[in-house]
Amino acid sequence: MSFKIITDSTANLCKEFYEQYDISVVTLYYNLNGETFPAYMPDNPTHYKQFYDEMRKRPKISTSCANENQYYEEFENAVKNGKEVLYIGFSNGVSASYTCAENARKRILENYSNAKIYCVDTLTGSLGQGHFVKIATQMRNDGKTARQTRDFIFDNRLNQSTYVTVDDLFFLYQGGRIPSLVYRLGSLIKIKPIIRITEEGTLVSHSKVMTRKHSITAMFNVIKDKIVNPESATVYISHADCLQDAENLALRVKENLKVKNVIIDFLEPVIGSHTGAGAIAVFFPSNGR
Repeated sequence: MSFKIITDSTANLCKEFYEQYDISVVTLYYNLNGETFPAYMPDNPTHYKQFYDEMRKRPKISTSCANENQYYEEFENAVKNGKEVLYIGFSNGVSASYTCAENARKRILENYSNAKIYCVDTLTGSLGQGHFVKIATQMRNDGKTARQTRDFIFDNRLNQSTYVTVDDLFFLYQGGRIPSLVYRLGSLIKIKPIIRITEEGTLVSHSKVMTRKHSITAMFNVIKDKIVNPESATVYISHADCLQDAENLALRVKENLKVKNVIIDFLEPVIGSHTGAGAIAVFFPSNGR
């Protein structure tokens, strides 16, 4: 029996992909200058550009996870249609959304004792999470079950590395991720942090460089040092409205590492709320994180 795939808006894939593969998307939210917006706006193709134009003004911004009832509704719809469910989630190390989904699953099982719902924390986000959604569609097409697919993602999720660099420390400071003194000194001397997502799905500092040019080179070097089997690999690059830098990085990756495929797209707004405009995130296969 085919199964239903459900994921979060943080998976960063496009409306056409979700519709083609019958994937339900549970949106997270951001609050910009006192007004709340859904992060997933499939019918507004210029949404990301508008978002980052606002971010350059350094607004007051915060984010909120999807709530338990959103997941319950999606799970229940699938169960009522006789479907098994596979939920592929945003890292629990940076968002409570996965916990909300697990709580919704438990509630469903109380009301539908024969339901089969499987949840997996990808321990990443953006196109790293989207990568596992794509794998799930392939496995479903190949006749794999929801549980087999869930187990495969669980077993392989740490072999996908995630690194991020930001161009503006302001939003790390506003979000409480760096103290005031670090923000002020770092901004003064143009520090550009390289951030890694850990085995627990949390964010830690990997290194610090000075100037934008050096941060792009540092991101390339991380890929070069850690990528496995580049000739058959896909490298994903998410950018916070800095397409030229993303394309330059992609060109270096293709020419120097002979990577099979590089996919570039906007960084979705919930993660972008914490990185600001100019951020770049990379996702690629590795032997552990």
